[in-house]
Amino acid sequence: MDDQGSAHFCDQIYYPCLAATIGRPYALYVHGNSDTTGAVRGVETITTGLKWKRLRDPLTVLGDLSAADREACWELDASSAARLMSS
Repeated sequence: MDDQGSAHFCDQIYYPCLAATIGRPYALYVHGNSDTTGAVRGVETITTGLKWKRLRDPLTVLGDLSAADREACWELDASSAARLMSS
C-alpha cells in the first residue's frame, strides 16, 4: 500500500472504527507452551490504546489443556456474557 492508500485507509476506516469502539469490553484467553507473559502484555497494550475495558483478569494456560482449564474457559465465557447482558 502506498502512502496515499495508507492515508485513505486511516482517514476513512481505521480512525472512525477506533473512535466507535472506545469503551468496548473484552476478555482474554491465552494458551502457551511455556510462557504467556508477552502475549498478554501485547494485547493489554493494544486494548489500552483502544480504550477498551477489561471484564476480568486474563485466563492463561500453559502446556496441555486439562479439564480444569476447559472449565475455566467456560467460566470466562459465561461470566463475560453475563456482564455484557447486564450492561
